[in-house]
Amino acid sequence: MNGELRFDAVMKRIDVYSRLAYGGQCVAAMALSAAPMLLIAASIAPWMIWGEDHGKALSIFLSGIAAAIVVGLLGGAVGVFCWRWSGDWITEWPGYAVAFAFAAIANGIVAYMLTSTGVPIPVSFGVAMATLFFAGFLVAGHLGGMRVLPEQREGRQRSNARRR
Repeated sequence: MNGELRFDAVMKRIDVYSRLAYGGQCVAAMALSAAPMLLIAASIAPWMIWGEDHGKALSIFLSGIAAAIVVGLLGGAVGVFCWRWSGDWITEWPGYAVAFAFAAIANGIVAYMLTSTGVPIPVSFGVAMATLFFAGFLVAGHLGGMRVLPEQREGRQRSNARRR
């Protein structure tokens, strides 16, 4: 079986809603892992950069704390919303591990684009989130938990055949 036929077979095993849900959960994992980083950065950076100007440092500190809270809540809301359509295979540990690994890579890409390139801020977030969503959509059928159900079905069929 060539690679293209195998890819089609894997993608047909999992419905579109579950793949979309996993892409959304990858984006939620990006937000959930970005919130603590934002909180830490907002707690340290303003005082180091604007140490003499306490008013500006305090306003940046409070804005960063608010942004971290909003990002964390939005990530949690997207995760819970997408969880509804996810298959059982997503709730296995490989699904979470892959989502958070992809999210860490996407957060690193956003940090690189914000600090080292001239890419506008909204574009950098949009590109990273769209790429992460698409990667989650594509990898959904290849996760370890995906193979649990067919193996269980085969085992049940064998045990039923033995009983007959």
